[in-house]
Amino acid sequence: MQALILAGGEGRRMRHVTAQVPKPLLYLPGGTLLEHQLALLAELGVSQTYVVIHHQSDQMERALHGLAGVSPLRQRPPFTLLGALASAEGYLTEPFIVLHGDNYFSQGLQYLVEAAQGTRSGLKVDAAFLVESETRHPDKARHLASTGCYILSPEILKAVRAFQHGDELWHLTAGLLDVGAVVEAVPLRGWRQNINRLEDLLMVSRRLLDDWSAGLHTVEAVRGLNRTEGLQNVRLPVWIAPDSRVSNSYLGPHVVVGPRARLRDCALREVIVFPGAEIARQTLDRGVVIPTRLGSIALTPEDEIHTR
Repeated sequence: MQALILAGGEGRRMRHVTAQVPKPLLYLPGGTLLEHQLALLAELGVSQTYVVIHHQSDQMERALHGLAGVSPLRQRPPFTLLGALASAEGYLTEPFIVLHGDNYFSQGLQYLVEAAQGTRSGLKVDAAFLVESETRHPDKARHLASTGCYILSPEILKAVRAFQHGDELWHLTAGLLDVGAVVEAVPLRGWRQNINRLEDLLMVSRRLLDDWSAGLHTVEAVRGLNRTEGLQNVRLPVWIAPDSRVSNSYLGPHVVVGPRARLRDCALREVIVFPGAEIARQTLDRGVVIPTRLGSIALTPEDEIHTR
């Protein structure tokens, strides 16, 4: 099985954050959203992962450089969701799993793979879509489009050309149903979150820290969970990278400090400090700290409201 991550979107609804960092590189406890998705795919033993990029493509290519079995694909026009999918035609030669680059899934997806490999009424399954049953829509196409995760046969990409200008997932599901494809709906196990706003990112981080065993993590993530060695004034739960430097600061609860981050004389609660960020003498309640070329900046959900 191969894999495709659609990571070319602009993230307009949280553009005060995505102007600095593309959504797949948003940080969570122990790794970026992209790294969490790659960990999920590693569990499936995929042979090759392609990542479709467009917005901030240079930054995305740097993040992907050197990753074994992972290759970037520059999106071809049209710059729509299905245009991104169509850009992979010719690269995918076996059944492949698609992940939208702004989705976090708490559990592995082997059950979806097994459903896609099954049969219905003796017919080969052309596509299997992960769906959230609690949001069932009376229209089948829209119900199938309830999450950003699905498995397609490579032949499907030929059909996608006809509706590649569609920018919603239901355009794909409706098109497949119209051409008579055999499509399965597979109920989601665990939980998932589409990260469209800064509040969504903070919610995922908070949920992971509150119930670590219920989430999916990168291999090295456990090293930072509730780490307090050499630190004072830490209120659990927190995630603090071993190579970060924190001095004279009050942290927690629900604070994440990424690798190589530097904090001095700060008071943070429910804050994600991205890798490499440096802050001093700041008090921040609910937000993120992101490194930029001109120095680190702090952003909150309230800043998002003001930029609409």
